[in-house]
Amino acid sequence: MRLSKSIRSLKNKEYGRRAFILANGPSIKEENLSLLKGELVIGMNASTLLEEEHNFSSDYYVVSDTRFITHPEKKRFATNLLSPNTVRVLREELKEYDEPSLQDRTYYLKALKRDGFSENLAAGFFFGCTTTMLAIQLAYYLGAAEVYLLGCDLRYTAESPRFYKENSPQLEDSFTSVQIWNISNASELFLSKGKKLLNCSERSFLRPHIEYKPFRELF
Repeated sequence: MRLSKSIRSLKNKEYGRRAFILANGPSIKEENLSLLKGELVIGMNASTLLEEEHNFSSDYYVVSDTRFITHPEKKRFATNLLSPNTVRVLREELKEYDEPSLQDRTYYLKALKRDGFSENLAAGFFFGCTTTMLAIQLAYYLGAAEVYLLGCDLRYTAESPRFYKENSPQLEDSFTSVQIWNISNASELFLSKGKKLLNCSERSFLRPHIEYKPFRELF
């Protein structure tokens, strides 16, 4: 399948809807995610662990970090635990490590540069040192009008960098400022297009940079 050609089938597929992105920060465990049933959901990395617990499935699922899909403990989150109806969108380099049986339901995208925002995923995406950036660009490409970030804390403490337990945590402290810049830049682009990108994590380092909206107030 031609990568740039296939992703075009998703252009504006979810036009005008609101979307929820499930980042992996600890704060996401505090939310009643059962409310997401029937909503447009974009999961990432280990968010599949939350689906059975809260009785919902992600519509889309993204991974951009090769370390995740090659990790002996984590690869199952992106493969075995996924709902069979979830559409996968992965960084192109991950294809050689991916499960062959899942490739026909997966879009593999070219990574362009670190910093920026792609309005056209057929050309590639900017990785921004966080998988959240791939999810945001996907939500924009799908045509979502409002996008809410859950668990995007950007606080990578050694004790609990993510909502799930890791035997060998992968920390990202040195890239926090890069992540904040790219997500803030994405928020400004959304606003310029009459769309919204909002943060639902009260303790997130994004609080001074993009609009905050408590998850519970959206229902």
